[in-house]
Amino acid sequence: DKKAPEVAEVIINAVISLVGMIALLMIIVGGQRYATSQGDPNQVKQAKDMIIYSVVGLVIAMLAFAIVNFVLGGVFGGK
Repeated sequence: DKKAPEVAEVIINAVISLVGMIALLMIIVGGQRYATSQGDPNQVKQAKDMIIYSVVGLVIAMLAFAIVNFVLGGVFGGK
């Protein structure tokens, strides 16, 4: 039966989607911090770092989503 791989795929995709949503939220928070930094170099650096790390996390989440779906589709014959 194909129930276990389908359940695993749903759970993995849900977790990866949650990570992606958190990364998007952190990009927004970083942008807000950047806009309200009032030119303070320390706050500007922290905001830029937050945005960069969030974008990297979002890219990793998207790649993980693609890899998981490719592997599960290839190993278990797809849908």
